[in-house]
Amino acid sequence: MVTSSADHTWHVLGQTCHEYWPDIAQLLRPPQHVSYEQLSIPAYPLSAQSLQSAGIWRGALARVADASAAMHMAAERVVPASAESAVVLYVHGGAYTSGSARQYREVHARMARATRLPVIGFSYRLAPAAQYPVQLYDAYCAYAHVRSMGYEDAQIVLAGDSAGGNLVLALWQLVRMPARALVLLSPRVDVTSARQSWSTFAGVDVLRAYAPDDSRSSIWQLLGHGTDERARQLLADPFVAPVNADLHGLPPTLVQAGSAEVMLDDIREFVRRARRQRADVELQLFDDMFHVFQAALPGTRNLAAAWDAIGAFCSQVSRRV
Repeated sequence: MVTSSADHTWHVLGQTCHEYWPDIAQLLRPPQHVSYEQLSIPAYPLSAQSLQSAGIWRGALARVADASAAMHMAAERVVPASAESAVVLYVHGGAYTSGSARQYREVHARMARATRLPVIGFSYRLAPAAQYPVQLYDAYCAYAHVRSMGYEDAQIVLAGDSAGGNLVLALWQLVRMPARALVLLSPRVDVTSARQSWSTFAGVDVLRAYAPDDSRSSIWQLLGHGTDERARQLLADPFVAPVNADLHGLPPTLVQAGSAEVMLDDIREFVRRARRQRADVELQLFDDMFHVFQAALPGTRNLAAAWDAIGAFCSQVSRRV
């Protein structure tokens, strides 16, 4: 029997048994239509309440706001074919040193399709050129801009992955707003790299342990290098390490993580402490998956299940409003 090269290709794909690529049918599934719109987010003045909530970052945050008066931040809105009357404000990951709204377009599109909500992503300033709390101020401006578009807090879902999940939790601590929900994908909730999963999965996951004393480390580039006492204070600060945060009043929150990622024990501890503070937090773990697998290529095992779960969660919290 003679087969064409295309037939042979699909035969090979059909026989593929790689653990992360069993669902070849997903590759053939036509994507739901979404549209894209470029936005520009200006600087917004910090509210007195936000400054009061900023803790050790109060002075630095005020200085960043003063220096950013002429800022215009690139952003993008992704709208699904049938959008509901709410919005997702998405904060991209990248260890605070990489990433942009444009680079995260596919993730924004997946979020829009899953939730049937418009998704707004923005390109916050990156370390080391911009050190913390510049990123926190940029996230505040993105939130203020969404509010200026007519959305109430109860219509806003805050979402982010990895460092973006960290920034979502920092933004919520700053504004303490009653968001509709939070969706956190492998969120960075601690920077000590001290819990067991950091060693257990060191050879499996893509992340490397944080090294605050190493100038090549993302956490050093974000926070800078100070005295030992100052470094300990920054690394334990709730805005940097939300595992230490006061989470009373946290909106309904979905946390997803892979069972083979180095941050797993950090994330479990965050969820445990949040629940101890009576926060409504759902933790979903996906077997053998890695850090932010939700952004992996189509066909990756558990990818569709994760996004379906995100859509179901957002629909559920919408019915409560």
